[in-house]
Amino acid sequence: MFTRAELEDAVNQLMDGHHSIQNCEKLAAIYTVLDHIEGPKKLDYGYSYDNKVEAETTIGNYGNSEFLKLVSGKPIKEVWHLLDELVDAISVLNPRLLNNFLDKLNML
Repeated sequence: MFTRAELEDAVNQLMDGHHSIQNCEKLAAIYTVLDHIEGPKKLDYGYSYDNKVEAETTIGNYGNSEFLKLVSGKPIKEVWHLLDELVDAISVLNPRLLNNFLDKLNML
């Protein structure tokens, strides 16, 4: 049986050496053995969905404009619905303004 230190040395050698499919296969095998020795590591995904944590249901305070002050603390679902209605109205009243807005949104 290999020690953890031996496996880590092998990983370091493969990572520093020539990158090839064979080395990737060896690394995969070594990582499988390491996972078997200590069990898979629990990954922290940051903002990923966790069914134990409720998603935010209200909008936070994101600035000092009249609009941002007004929507702060409001239910997200209702604000999105109103914004969608506004975008529909803008598409009729000023399609060029809407296209410019959508272009900016697409660049985010």
